[in-house]
Amino acid sequence: MVLSGCVALTACKRASDEPRLETKNPKVAASQLEQAFASAPSDVAEQAKAAAQAMQAGEYERAITSLEAVRGQENLTLEQGMAVHSSVVSMEAKLIQAIQAGDPNAKRAYELLKALKRN
Repeated sequence: MVLSGCVALTACKRASDEPRLETKNPKVAASQLEQAFASAPSDVAEQAKAAAQAMQAGEYERAITSLEAVRGQENLTLEQGMAVHSSVVSMEAKLIQAIQAGDPNAKRAYELLKALKRN
């Protein structure tokens, strides 16, 4: 009985020690995306910049297609991959909020995001 309590406490401790991915707002994620790709080859950096600008401007569909283009690049660093992932997660959260607020553009962009995630 005591042993199971210790195991449970240890398991709880370990779970709380793990880093969690935070969902950032699209503007913060866009800034991190630009920073992560600042030293990338110029064509890749331009795609990342286009994605970041679209995210900041609330151009949902353009942001998603640009993020997918960046994500499809070969030889991304861990930092770049994490920046793209964080941007996609933040866009998804933003789209869900916008859909709940009745934004039809957000609904179309969310459907696009879901379709691209399946591929």
